[in-house]
Amino acid sequence: MHRNCKKVVFLYSHREDWGIWDGVVEYASLHGQWLLYSPLSLQFEADDSETYRWLNNFKPDGIIVPNSRKNLENILKFDIPIIVHRNLKERIDGRPAIIGDGNRIGEMAAEHLIKLGFTNFAYYVCENEIPMQERAVSFTNRVDKAGFKTYSLLRRGPKNLISWDKQLSLLSNWLKSIPKPVAIMAGDDVLAVNILMACRLAELLIPQQIAVLGINNTKIICETQIPKISSVALSYYKAGFEAAELLDKMMEGEAQSPEQTIVIEPTNIVTRQSTDFSLINDYEVGKAMNFIHQNSAKLLQVIDVAEQTNLSGNVLQRRFKKAVGCSISQEIRRACADKIADMLLNSNMSISDIARTIGFSGDDHISRYFRQSMGMTPLDYRKKYGRK
Repeated sequence: MHRNCKKVVFLYSHREDWGIWDGVVEYASLHGQWLLYSPLSLQFEADDSETYRWLNNFKPDGIIVPNSRKNLENILKFDIPIIVHRNLKERIDGRPAIIGDGNRIGEMAAEHLIKLGFTNFAYYVCENEIPMQERAVSFTNRVDKAGFKTYSLLRRGPKNLISWDKQLSLLSNWLKSIPKPVAIMAGDDVLAVNILMACRLAELLIPQQIAVLGINNTKIICETQIPKISSVALSYYKAGFEAAELLDKMMEGEAQSPEQTIVIEPTNIVTRQSTDFSLINDYEVGKAMNFIHQNSAKLLQVIDVAEQTNLSGNVLQRRFKKAVGCSISQEIRRACADKIADMLLNSNMSISDIARTIGFSGDDHISRYFRQSMGMTPLDYRKKYGRK
């Protein structure tokens, strides 16, 4: 073994840890000599006691660990740099942490669903997961601010397949009982799948009666369902990269604040079939809204939208603002900016190619346009949230 190699262990216990792992791996591949270990790479999953015995024998130089592990208290006794991912429980004081921005995640989810014209809202989250609870509170506050009511159902963790079936039945009955049409924020993409299954049991239509928005944008989940699931994309990769960078500094002996926080931020909404329905009462405005979102990869003008309706541009502008709460041009810009963000994060296209594909005159044009919605240029956005 090279004498400068650092032995780093990435423990996991939750689905979003895959995204953080990607960022950790990328940092390790770009910086220094790391021997990177994770149960993700093994053919089996060791229990907590076996993991602790292995760590004690292996003597790693640094660890990234979620706070949901049962043996966390023992792991934290190791006198080495440790970063804790607060994925379920409250933050542990005095430890650098990876923490999701639950306030902004819930707010962004609510704003997206409000824009679709819904007047009934709900959330479905796990009762013992702190990050989900934060998202739910923020979601409710934003819906309240818009003047609407939020319904809720808390999911208890199933202990086996029988209790899972009971939870699914409970969810199905709840979905039948709440006013419809309704827009639901799921605590994450897996819970969004549960909602889809419960809707099939209850013979409820998606998205006509139940619109579903997940969180995490786990593509292997969202894009393999019927219908495909819309989701709030989060910066897990960026958080993993920054966590690895911080851990590297700690292992080198550089002084760091024990309360240092790496934030998992929402980056954009990825719209798919589970929310592809507008409930705006004004039929012509609804047509306009659907046209905007179906053509978000084009640089639309207000006249392009007006031509899809039976109204003049001025009349549509007034009715659109009344029904949606923003101007046509503002909605075009928001939908297009979300599409650009998705292309920046999930394709290898250059910014110039993205600009040409959508219809911008050049890099400067797309940069000014994107900055007005996202507060930063496409290049800065890709550097901040994309792969390094």
